[in-house]
Amino acid sequence: MRSITLVLVLLLAACAHTAAAPSPAGEVLATPAAAAEARSSWVAATVRLARTGVMRGDFERGRTLLSSALERPELDPAGKARLQAELVVVLAEEYFYTRQGMDRGLRLAAEAQAAARSLGARDLEARALHAEGFLRYGGLLWEESKDFHVPQELFTRARDLFREFGDRSGVAQETFFLGLTWEQEEKPDRAGPLYEEARTLAEQIGDRSTLSYALRHLGGLAESRGDLDQALALQRRSLALREEIGFVRLVPFALIAVGDLERKKGALADARASYSRALALAEELNSAPARVWSRFGLGAVEEAEGRLAPALEHYEVARRTAEQLGSKSWVEQTGAATERVRRQLGTSGVAQGADAVR
Repeated sequence: MRSITLVLVLLLAACAHTAAAPSPAGEVLATPAAAAEARSSWVAATVRLARTGVMRGDFERGRTLLSSALERPELDPAGKARLQAELVVVLAEEYFYTRQGMDRGLRLAAEAQAAARSLGARDLEARALHAEGFLRYGGLLWEESKDFHVPQELFTRARDLFREFGDRSGVAQETFFLGLTWEQEEKPDRAGPLYEEARTLAEQIGDRSTLSYALRHLGGLAESRGDLDQALALQRRSLALREEIGFVRLVPFALIAVGDLERKKGALADARASYSRALALAEELNSAPARVWSRFGLGAVEEAEGRLAPALEHYEVARRTAEQLGSKSWVEQTGAATERVRRQLGTSGVAQGADAVR
C-alpha cells in the first residue's frame, strides 16, 4: 500500500511540473519528445521530494526515493546520471551522521560523472563532481585531516562547469564549499573572501540555503577574531533563514552556534534556552553530532553557574556520544571538560567535609 501511495505522489508531482500541451484542445501527446519531457519532469519531481526529506533530516526517505527511482527501466541516461548524483549528495549528508555509505557513494559519483561527460551535460557533471567532493570532504573531516586538496579540485571543477552553464546558485554553492576546505586547513584568510563571495551571490539570487551556510561560517570567523557582537548577529540571521526555509536538519547547529556566543557574552539564560532547543531537536532528528554539542553547551552553562553535578552529567553524555561517533578531537574536548568538573567536585567535597568537622 505504501509503495502504491508513493507512486501516486510521484506521478502527481510530475504532472504538476509538466509543461502544458501546445494544442488548444489540451490533448496528451505520445511523441518521443513528449515522453522525454515527462521523464525529465518525473526525475525533477523525485529530486525535489528527496531534497525536501533530507532538509527535514529524513535521510532514509531521500535515499529510498532516489534508489527506487534508479531502478525504473524507462529511465534515460540523463535522468539516471542526475539521480545518481543526487543520491551521492544524500549519502554524503548522511555520512556525517552514520559514517556509512562512502564506498557506494564514490562508485555512484564516478558512474554519474562518466555518464554526464558522455552526454555533454555540464550541469549534471558539475552536480556529480560536487557530490564526490562533498563525500570526500566528509571523510577527511572525520579523519581530522588537514589536507583537503582533492575536494578543493572537485569543487573548483564543479564551479567552473556551473559558471559555464550559467547556474549562479551552483557557483555560489561551490564557492562556499571551497571556503570550507580552506577553513578546515586553518587558513581563514583564504576562506573568508570565498564566504563573502558566496554570501553576496546568494543574496543577489535569493539562494537562502547557501546564504545560511555562508553566514554561519562568516559568524565563526568573526568569533575567532573576537568580534562577538558581529558573530552573534550573523549566527542569528543564519538561524532565521534555516527556520524560514524548513532546513530542520541544520537548525540545531545554528542554535548551538547562537548559544555559544550568548554564553561567551554572559547571557547564560539565553544560552541555556538555545542549547535546550538544540538538544530537543537533536533527539527528535536522532542527530548524534548535534547531541554532542548541545549537551556540551548545557554543561558549560551549568558549570558557569556553579552547578557542577548537572554539568558533569551533560559533559559525560557528550563524551560518550563523541566516543560512539569516533571523533578523536571531540572525545578529547568533552573528556577534558568532564575531568575538570570531576576534579572540582572532588575538591568541593573535601571542603564541605572540613566545614562539617568545624
